[in-house]
Amino acid sequence: MGYKDMVLYQDMTPTLLFAAVFSSLGAFTFGYDNNWWGGVIGSTYFNTQFGSGTKLDSKGNTVHTLSASDTSTGTALGTVGIMLGCMIAPFINERFGRKVSFFTLAVVGLVGSIVQICCTFNHNYWVLVGGKIIVNISVGMASAVTGVYQSECAPPRIRGALTNAYTVFNNLGTLLANVVMYIVNARTNSSVWLVPIAVQFIFPCIILVSAPFLPESPRWLASKDRHDDALRSLRRLRGASVAEEDLAVQLREITASIEHEKIIQSQLGWLQLFRGQDLRRTLVATGMLCLQQGQGISFTNNYLNITMLNLGFTNTYQLLVALYTGKWFITLFGFYLPDRIGRRPMVIFGAASMGTCMYIIAAVAAATNNKPTGALGNLTLASIFIWVLTFAPTWGALPWTIAAEISSQQLRAKTLATAAWGGYGVGLISNLVVPYIQGAAYGNLQGKIGFIFGSFSVISVIFCVLFVPELKGRSLEELDLLYEAGVPARKFATYDIAKLKSTPEAAEGDKAGSVFEEDTKVKKEILEA
Repeated sequence: MGYKDMVLYQDMTPTLLFAAVFSSLGAFTFGYDNNWWGGVIGSTYFNTQFGSGTKLDSKGNTVHTLSASDTSTGTALGTVGIMLGCMIAPFINERFGRKVSFFTLAVVGLVGSIVQICCTFNHNYWVLVGGKIIVNISVGMASAVTGVYQSECAPPRIRGALTNAYTVFNNLGTLLANVVMYIVNARTNSSVWLVPIAVQFIFPCIILVSAPFLPESPRWLASKDRHDDALRSLRRLRGASVAEEDLAVQLREITASIEHEKIIQSQLGWLQLFRGQDLRRTLVATGMLCLQQGQGISFTNNYLNITMLNLGFTNTYQLLVALYTGKWFITLFGFYLPDRIGRRPMVIFGAASMGTCMYIIAAVAAATNNKPTGALGNLTLASIFIWVLTFAPTWGALPWTIAAEISSQQLRAKTLATAAWGGYGVGLISNLVVPYIQGAAYGNLQGKIGFIFGSFSVISVIFCVLFVPELKGRSLEELDLLYEAGVPARKFATYDIAKLKSTPEAAEGDKAGSVFEEDTKVKKEILEA
């Protein structure tokens, strides 16, 4: 099969590629911020300038260092900023549109970077943390907006590939942060933190410039009765090769799936997320993002450098650059595998593999008193690499894809914001407690913390087998029908959707309390109009 036979080549257009790339720059900031922060808190000079604790250096001198409280609180407050951004995003996203949301998150990111630069004047750690909170509000907004926008712009056949762009840019930001920290970590001046902040400043500027040229989501435009604008947006996204009749059909399907929102608008508040079939969708979306964090991604983003130092590795910055270079390249498989293999088998395989790696890391740490050497040291390093490289195309990308796809049109922004908020809540807990349960002066688990994260991977496998449906190749409107009919998760991939479309009574299912309760008649009338 040649590349011209691939659906990604057939359905991708220049405008769609532009939308995928530039809407993902908020994810770039996310990956970059987490990892330059994780690198700088391991820098000796940064610790001596900003730390509130003290320790003896190799010469027996007393020097300042970041305490467990400094690293725990500073990192966790950044996560609080992400959660705030997730809460703010739906109000801007639904009222003013996706393009305005991108513009807003760029402005917020610029303000946060400026505040971070100001920490240099008196070496105030909490000014730096304050700027990090503001930057991460921007990151939280991007988390809640990007997946919604990309899933609404993408054709069904390549929706998984398009939403993978978020993860590709997240990992590219991660790689760049580690390269920057590799260059500056050994310096003994303020460039240790100013250079990473200066690089961080670039991404919001690019978003500001590109946002006006992004096509608005046709679904959002249709929800505002701007049908002509929605049709023009579809034309830009689908390209000149798609016939006007096909575009008109797509627009009618979009309109039919959202028209009832105007009729039962009072039922579509935040509480609607927890009623009828919408509860099922909310729990899957939230569960995926909570388990993404629970398996250890906040730990690897923020504390992997420190953990590797504690385990006796000395060339950690070089190792991290090599690791995240591999991670970025393997993430590119996410453009192909989700729409070829499917979401469900990938997340099940990923969780099983990641859990195995974490248990190996923990077992070696327990057997060697957290000082693995020789073959066991190599095994630990290999397990860390395999965990990260497995995470990238599976649990790095797909929880966001699944959360964006699985929600109903009327509740998509709210569902993704709620799921992201829940996931980052788990990340907040992780960032708060990891320095204490790992630290030698407290819990002293160090590498044995892998037992905790590995157990979450076991839970993830069970959760995905029981509750996560296969979404590959389904349009968002078809997913609505499958949920309306109460189809079990394990049957989504093979269920005959034509039966639901041709037999209205078969689609009745369990609509009680859901947004679809009064919808069938309305949709039918619209389609017949």
